[in-house]
Amino acid sequence: MKRIFTILALVVISQMSTVQTVFSQKLDTSGLFTYPLLSKNERKLDDFAPKNWEVTDTISGDLNKDGIDDAVLILRYQDSIEINEGFRYPRILVIAFKIGDHYELKLQHNTLIEFERLAGSGNTGDFDGDTFDGIRIEKGVLILNFKWDIRGAGSLLRYVVRYQSNDFYLIGATSTSGYHASESTYDVNYSTGRYTYDATDDERGFGGTYSELHKKGKLPGNALKKLNEIKEPGNWNLPGMNF
Repeated sequence: MKRIFTILALVVISQMSTVQTVFSQKLDTSGLFTYPLLSKNERKLDDFAPKNWEVTDTISGDLNKDGIDDAVLILRYQDSIEINEGFRYPRILVIAFKIGDHYELKLQHNTLIEFERLAGSGNTGDFDGDTFDGIRIEKGVLILNFKWDIRGAGSLLRYVVRYQSNDFYLIGATSTSGYHASESTYDVNYSTGRYTYDATDDERGFGGTYSELHKKGKLPGNALKKLNEIKEPGNWNLPGMNF
């Protein structure tokens, strides 16, 4: 069964080079892209978007438990940036607290929800390079969703973020993956330092057997991470995943 889940991971990673037609192409002749430094305070949420940027999504909810709705924004750059063998699409995750008659910037994350598409890969799968799948606020915590989906293999990733100690921390993560008749779910609670892992592999329809794997345990050390420490979804190994 472990071989099946290894295959799933390799399939998903290989498809991350899939390319689709880009909607806008702006040559970055310097080879670099400089993100804007956003204003610290604005009366209106739309005013956080600098020139050549636009607000594409806004949600509200009380994140700092003061009884007043705060705001989470997605800012998108109006063009794509040419990179080696493809294009990059800059987006910024913004969190702003409502303070009196204005909003105060509390977090600007430049890399977590941007994405790339590579040219000439020849792939025709469903994966289009953009893994970000939306945000919401539930019971005072921010939830960020990501997804991969291609050719019978898929993976969903959910991050749970809480404002505490004057910063935003990843307090939970859930990763669910599937490949044909196999499925696994890895759930981590960074606040308690515990994890669970459940997997099924049903190959009976392919001449094989059915098997299950269930594990739970304690994470090593202090695994609590600030949201700004995570540069992109899944680019660091979740503790406890290597069974």
